[in-house]
Amino acid sequence: MRKSLLFAVAAIVSGFYLFPVYWMYASALKLSDELNANPPTLIPHAPTLAAFRWIFERENVAQYLWNSLLLSSGVTLLTLLLATGAAYSLARVRSIWMDVMLVGVMLSQVLPPPLLVTPMFVIFRQIDLINTLLAVILATTTKTLPFAVVMLRTSFAQVPVDLEEAARVDGASRVLAFLRVTLPLARVGYIVVGTLVFLLAYGEFVYPVSLLNKKALQPATVGLYSFVGADYSDWANAMAFASVFVTPVIVIFMLLQRRIVSGLTAGALK
Repeated sequence: MRKSLLFAVAAIVSGFYLFPVYWMYASALKLSDELNANPPTLIPHAPTLAAFRWIFERENVAQYLWNSLLLSSGVTLLTLLLATGAAYSLARVRSIWMDVMLVGVMLSQVLPPPLLVTPMFVIFRQIDLINTLLAVILATTTKTLPFAVVMLRTSFAQVPVDLEEAARVDGASRVLAFLRVTLPLARVGYIVVGTLVFLLAYGEFVYPVSLLNKKALQPATVGLYSFVGADYSDWANAMAFASVFVTPVIVIFMLLQRRIVSGLTAGALK
């Protein structure tokens, strides 16, 4: 009885959260007349792919998605590279100053992108980086880096120091011991952090819309924004665009959900 009740509660909560996703896909398959019908239809009466054909032929969705992929990949690689050294130091060096630095890293996550985008715009304009993918990658990295440092620190803290010391006794340097012992044992943390950072960068909107004016460089988040305005809303094509944009995120999460959950909960009982 208890299991059935818990299953029912889980099904209701899951349905509540997944219904908007279903509505997005269902709306993308509807004609404009059916989409605006009152009362709305839960299931498309005459499913069509016209909206998908339109966005690929007229809106160049493939270019938007490619730009999103480039930006997300660049942010992920740069974040993991910079976070590795900081997280390892915070995990291995025990001192009051390291604790202060950790608190500072955590507090930096509180600052919202709209607050930081103006000074970043001024800095990037002075060094001639406006309308470049590098500017968005650097700006977005400031958002994802604190999160990555905190998460990777937990992964490194779970690797026993004795293993590194044993490698050093055998003649390995600290760097070699880190590369051959610590890094492989922390690979689950890297998978989790890399995936979450990629998804965060993939959905970033504030920095791309503020730093990129050239349509050829804009990611899908900015392209989707063009469908909705104060005087015009093309919901059928917007839902099709959103479906294409969200599908890779859903696929990635479904493939890596167990590793993501295990990585997020790792160290919770430690």
